[in-house]
Amino acid sequence: MKLQQLRYLKSVRDNNLNISAASKMLFTTQPGISKQIALLENELGVRIFERRGKNLHGITPVGEKIFTELDKMLALEEKIKAISREYLDPSIGSLNIYTTHTIARYLLPKTVSYFINKYPKISFHLHPTLPPQTKGKISKGYSDFSIVAHDVSHDNDLIILPAYLWTLSLVVPKGHPLDNGEKPTLEQLCQYPILSYEMGATGRATQEEAFSAQDLNPNYFMTVMDADVIKRYVELGFGIGIISSLAAQDVEHTGLTCISLDHVFEPSKAWICFSKDILLQNYMYDFISSFSPHLTKQVMEKVLSQTTRSKIEEMFTDFKLPVY
Repeated sequence: MKLQQLRYLKSVRDNNLNISAASKMLFTTQPGISKQIALLENELGVRIFERRGKNLHGITPVGEKIFTELDKMLALEEKIKAISREYLDPSIGSLNIYTTHTIARYLLPKTVSYFINKYPKISFHLHPTLPPQTKGKISKGYSDFSIVAHDVSHDNDLIILPAYLWTLSLVVPKGHPLDNGEKPTLEQLCQYPILSYEMGATGRATQEEAFSAQDLNPNYFMTVMDADVIKRYVELGFGIGIISSLAAQDVEHTGLTCISLDHVFEPSKAWICFSKDILLQNYMYDFISSFSPHLTKQVMEKVLSQTTRSKIEEMFTDFKLPVY
């Protein structure tokens, strides 16, 4: 068994079992990857992938168990490399941020500008949150951080920390009946077709909880995850939009009006997540505290000393989070 074979396996899985895409990512050949996978399966005596003809169709049950250990081995390899790099030159490294379009557009620019100016030798990469085929999992690489505005399911391999609170706002065309200088009620919102987030999204769940508490049945005319799409269709007159206040803050010079809804909807939490196996380096602490000032290096070191998620949650009971 070779580490290179494990890297091939991981790349194939991460590329939705597409060997051609994996070979391009690794700058190698498709036959070369197929050969190494076959050699490893023969060595182990088990099938890691299910096949239909020459194509990979799925991962076998034993393959799933192998991938669990494989991820740990590759993470450990990267951690060892990171230790060496930090010792040789603390100013060199990499940082991968996985996040949503809204966070990347409206919240991150200030932190990114600060970071790349202070750490010009650090390789910085900004990625969209992981695609649907990964079942919503958070990336767990040695230099990967995820910043998400939705609840994250419990994962023993993750550290999940509150980053900030976010609120909802209403966007309507200028001159709309609700654009009257007064705060709209939930009953008034129900009188119009609503464009908002899809079922299961945190912002949508917050709305449903508030409407349900008053036995109201809103008319969701359109649901979509992209706030810019919602704003565009509101401009076209299809209804009223309920979106993140962050995404609504740039409508001032458009044909829309933004109205805060923090009087009817509770704020939601956003999270910063990373693997427990990450070796946090000084530039990583700096990035985190720049984005979320309450997550200082001292606080983070205390977090890392905790043994359970419940103890970490207790730490933040009285913390005042930024609100956007």
